[in-house]
Amino acid sequence: MAIPDEILSEIDARLPQALTLTVGRVQETALEAFHLVLADNAASALRGHCETTRERIADAAPIPYTATAELAGGQYFLIDDEDTLNELTAFRQLSENLGSISQITPADLDLAVKMYAVTIGDGPTRTSFVRRTDPQLRHRSGRVFAIGQERLSAIEGPVFAFSADFDFVFGDGWVVVLDQRSFEVLFRQIGLVEQHISTWISGITDHLPMNAASVAALREVALRDSRTWRRLRDIEHRGHLASVTLDEVRDYAGHVGLEPDKVVVDDELVFDPAERFGFLHLLNEDLYTGPLTGEAFESQRKSSME
Repeated sequence: MAIPDEILSEIDARLPQALTLTVGRVQETALEAFHLVLADNAASALRGHCETTRERIADAAPIPYTATAELAGGQYFLIDDEDTLNELTAFRQLSENLGSISQITPADLDLAVKMYAVTIGDGPTRTSFVRRTDPQLRHRSGRVFAIGQERLSAIEGPVFAFSADFDFVFGDGWVVVLDQRSFEVLFRQIGLVEQHISTWISGITDHLPMNAASVAALREVALRDSRTWRRLRDIEHRGHLASVTLDEVRDYAGHVGLEPDKVVVDDELVFDPAERFGFLHLLNEDLYTGPLTGEAFESQRKSSME
C-alpha cells in the first residue's frame, strides 16, 4: 500500500530531475499524445507548478477511491490497487513512452487539446502531473494587448495559459486525485469507461442472472453517468456478489424499503434507468435502514484512511 510520506519523498526526489511537457488530444475516444519543446523559463515555471501541487498533497488527507466517496476540502483520493491502476494504463503511458511520442510546436496547439501532463524524472520510472482542459486559448491573434516587461505590446499569435493546479498525479504504483470531476471526465473522454464497462457489468451478471434488455439499459446509462459506472466498477472490484443469491437480494431489498418484485422478476434482476441509484445502491450494499426511523438511507462512504 502506498504511504503518503513515501509519495512525498518520491516527488521530492524527482522534482529537480528532467522535465517534459506532453499535451493530449482525444481522437475517437483514444488519447493521442504530443511532446512540446520548452524554453528554460517555461520549464522552470511548470516545475514550480509541480512544487505547488506537492504542497497541496502534503497539506491534505488521503481517502480511498470508492463508488460512494466524494472529495471534500483538504482531501485527495489515493489509488494504489492493481485493478484501478491497470484501468489507468493510458495515463501511465504518458510517462513510460516519452521516447516514442511525436513532437509538435506551440503553433499546433488548439482547442482539441483536452489535457496536458508535466512529467519529471531521469530514469524509466517517472512522476506525471496531469490537468484537464488546459492549455486554454485566451484570445484571437492581434486583438489583445498584454503587459510585457515595462510596456504593453500586441500579441500576434494565439496564447495558451497553463494553470498552477493539477488534477491528478501518477507515480510508481500510485495515483493521487486532487480534482474528482476532472479526473472522471477524462476517464470517460479517452474511452476508459467504454473499454471496461462490459467487465464491470460482468461483476453482476457472472453471479446473478439479468435479462438482456436490462444489461443494455445499464450499459447505456453507465456510459454517460459517472455515478453509475463508479458503482459498477466498485461491485466488480469487490467481487462480493459471487456468494449472493437472488433470494438474498430480494430479502435485502425488502429490508431497506425497496420493492423486491420490481428488483427481481421471473428469477432475473431487472434494471430500470429511472431507479438506477436504488438498484446499484442495493447491489453495492450502500443502503441501510435507520434504527430510529426505519427509513432507508445511503451510506456515503464505506471506509476512510485516517
